[in-house]
Amino acid sequence: MTVEGPDSPLAFLRARSGIILLVGLASGVGLLVWALIAPSGAVGAGWAIGLVFWLSIALGSMGLLAIHAVTGGRLRAVLWPAVAPAAASLPAFGLLMLPLLAAVPLIYPWYMDPSRAGHPDVVSLYLNLPGFAARSALAIIGWSVIALVLLGRRPHPLFGIFGLLFYLVMITIIGVDWVLSVEPRFRSSDYGGLLFVTQLLAALAWTATLRTAPPGRAGAAGDLGAMMLAAALGAAYLGFVQYLVIWYGDLPSKAEWFILRWSPGWVWLEGVSLALSVFLPFGALLARQIRQSPAALMHIGACVLAGILAHYIWFIAPPHGFAALPAAALGVLAVGGLWMGLAYGPIAARLVPVSHAEETAHGG
Repeated sequence: MTVEGPDSPLAFLRARSGIILLVGLASGVGLLVWALIAPSGAVGAGWAIGLVFWLSIALGSMGLLAIHAVTGGRLRAVLWPAVAPAAASLPAFGLLMLPLLAAVPLIYPWYMDPSRAGHPDVVSLYLNLPGFAARSALAIIGWSVIALVLLGRRPHPLFGIFGLLFYLVMITIIGVDWVLSVEPRFRSSDYGGLLFVTQLLAALAWTATLRTAPPGRAGAAGDLGAMMLAAALGAAYLGFVQYLVIWYGDLPSKAEWFILRWSPGWVWLEGVSLALSVFLPFGALLARQIRQSPAALMHIGACVLAGILAHYIWFIAPPHGFAALPAAALGVLAVGGLWMGLAYGPIAARLVPVSHAEETAHGG
């Protein structure tokens, strides 16, 4: 069994889950207070950013469990303490997304002005509140069921393949609904793939940050570092391809999207994102000594998570102005506190630990 040290971040989460939950509640109240000062759309965007960020870790964790069901390997015992509670918490996002549904008229311009979508049929047939809510519910329910099966002792490899396919299809749909439809005229054919890889990277970085790899198992830490490096490069490649296709297309709606985000202030946010989530892991994790150090991976993982968060803010916040930045901070604390308090408190307590013998049985 992977046993975390008493001073590890994972042990802290488990021991302080109740306090973390209260921090989440207090931050939610703070977000409501900010709504009295800031534009309501900015406040809604703040909750959306927090929801998308923490859901990325939970979904990426489910994806890692699905990949392990297909491939086997020795990483299960190292991943389990971090990813199992995260994946098991997916049903909680059914409640956490309710404020997002309530804030749809404030966040997404297609609700109040269908012409913003570029074509009336897009709103009447797809971008409407009932469809938005139904697709969101289907995704959360489907992901929750898949996670429940994958958390079993020996999930079948074919189910792992099915889980990955469902995950990719639904995250493509939810990515359009929750993220891209902030500016509904913008289209990106590979955003679902980019979101998929980014979420796997987020789950790996989360595992590294919680320091679940014991100091005595350099091989397991090295494997985790190598997977982080591969996911970071994959996300960077897909992001570059997206930009290249849009640049060659030179369409006004897509140019407008980038002009806003490359304006002063916002462009630096994406620069920070690239530095933390791409260049840092690429430069550091090539070194074997760093890749095999759980302490180094913990710090790199935290930086990668900060970079991913900056990227989500860069995608969602600009249409709502800089007032969305404090709202994003409060939204991340609110959703994160509620999620971590539940996932690593009562949910983690109900999960069966994975022993090294079981890891070997899974192909390690």
